[in-house]
Amino acid sequence: MKKTYLMVAGAILSTVGSYAQISSEQAYLPFQKENQTAREIGLRSDHRDPGSPIVMDDFSDSENWLIYSKVGTDPEWQIVTEEPPALDGFIGDMASTTEANGFGVFDGIQFLTDDITGVPEQDAYLEYAFPINCTGIAGVILEFEQAYRAFNRDQTIVEVTATTWDEGEFVAYELNTEESTNGPTIQEKVTINITDIASGESSVKIRFRWLETSLEDGVGAGYAWMVDDLLVREAWDHDQQITASYHRSGLGQYMTNGMEYYMIPPSQLTDITFIGETQSMAGLEQVNAKLNVDVVGGAGYSGTSDLFDLPVADADSVSCNDTFTPTLEGDYDVTYYFDSDGVEEETGNDSLYDQFTVTNSEQKFAYSRDNGFSSSSISNVTSNTSMPLLIGNVMDIFGEDQIGCVDVVISDAATNVGQIIFVQVMIWEGDAFVYADQSDDHVITDGENGGPITLYIEDPIAVSPGQTILVLAGHYGGDSEVEFRMAQSVEEQTVLGYTSGETDPFFLQEPSAIMIRPLMVPHGDLGDNAQGLNFTIGQNLPNPFGAQTVINYELNAAAEVSVEIVDASGKIVKTINNGIQSAGTYTIDLDASEFAEGVYFYSFNVGGEKVTKRMVITK
Repeated sequence: MKKTYLMVAGAILSTVGSYAQISSEQAYLPFQKENQTAREIGLRSDHRDPGSPIVMDDFSDSENWLIYSKVGTDPEWQIVTEEPPALDGFIGDMASTTEANGFGVFDGIQFLTDDITGVPEQDAYLEYAFPINCTGIAGVILEFEQAYRAFNRDQTIVEVTATTWDEGEFVAYELNTEESTNGPTIQEKVTINITDIASGESSVKIRFRWLETSLEDGVGAGYAWMVDDLLVREAWDHDQQITASYHRSGLGQYMTNGMEYYMIPPSQLTDITFIGETQSMAGLEQVNAKLNVDVVGGAGYSGTSDLFDLPVADADSVSCNDTFTPTLEGDYDVTYYFDSDGVEEETGNDSLYDQFTVTNSEQKFAYSRDNGFSSSSISNVTSNTSMPLLIGNVMDIFGEDQIGCVDVVISDAATNVGQIIFVQVMIWEGDAFVYADQSDDHVITDGENGGPITLYIEDPIAVSPGQTILVLAGHYGGDSEVEFRMAQSVEEQTVLGYTSGETDPFFLQEPSAIMIRPLMVPHGDLGDNAQGLNFTIGQNLPNPFGAQTVINYELNAAAEVSVEIVDASGKIVKTINNGIQSAGTYTIDLDASEFAEGVYFYSFNVGGEKVTKRMVITK
């Protein structure tokens, strides 16, 4: 959740005062059905206890809500009792506590499916029509239930003011910032501490805002945002919410704060640091607050952070004092929770849970940064549509080993079948990632579709402690591009890729981990490479190259050999016909002066069998 202090309504990027990044993914709680329902309740301040409602509204009376827009869309927000039919198949049904009475919805899909020219700008508001009296209240909490599915660049925002929207300062809380495009619909209760803007104020106003200003066809608009069951309540005296948790390895190696690993082979075991983020949802300062972490698995672990005081509405991030190094294969279950000297009055928001695994031979000693739960998929980036793509994860190395093959997880889209994929490994050399090796091309079969596919590297890649690798999944573009699975959100600069013709990587903004996992053993220990070819084609060396490169190949039997070299657009730029060659080892020398800088693919056709590999020319 991003909190931004704004001086002018609508200037979402103009910030004044503080700026805080809070994990939106962890700031939500699952819906908890409540016994009572209400249209609108207002209690006198002297009748309230901590936790009591100030205002409740279940959207059963549309006159309690104002709908308007700064620009663009019409219709905008709606108060409905059933989802608009256009949303069927795009977002799940609203499942809030009182959805049958009505709820608010912004239908973004209409701006993707309608036959319109261009995507219109959208800046639409759903405002609670009455000022809320928070006089005499030290801590103020806003809650509501939402259904939302992410699509590219739409923004979902809650705005709060204590004066008016046209005069003075208001606060904008941007939600759902870590949800993945095309990920599953989230159905959750959102809790926001609005004490900073609302405490002691007699005329607090609240509105929901949908914003989409990219104006790009196929990228703009969105699916929908549905909200229900508004509750503004007095904060509990003692309520500390956990907003995020991490188990990080490799602090200071490639990333200052390290990275999380969910499948860890024994050769890569190292110290794990446990980190938690918290926000006060209380009306009093939380004295001697601390993070607690318990691990069940192996020899177990219990740790705490230093004590700290957490003022009303403040947030903080702390780590446990002691690290933990797993020693045994198997699952490790982790519990994170915050507490303080005061007894927690709301216990449903102070704990988070996670799990990682030390893998064994049955799990092929997989090494992964994804948590195993697919949230979405990626087939390309906007600037590279229909062109070849490489995309993958950065990973630190903590022990001597070798990579013999790589598992890559694809979606179950029918268009994947028959497409070619490959994997590539690069090693960080201090200022750039340098090519190490890659697999042969693999054609996806119907039985493999949906996932994981093991791709073999002919000569296992040796890795050493202190190295950082980039493990990439690749396809060759085309009208139907292969979809690679993505999992949980991870840090920027740790999911990198290469577009066609580029030698420098790009990084995804607000990325999710690619479901690609190096297997830390030679592929010979996992079974034979099942291609069954009568020849072997080596990767050109060096690669990338700027002057000359060599391609070695070996024939197991006499065969006719021809080679085609094509550029990234598919144009054949060179053909080599070697005729019939006897069994043996051969070499092809290529001079970079024959080619422009960029990405190329060389295909060997040997006795009717074909293998394609990728090479990069830099000048």
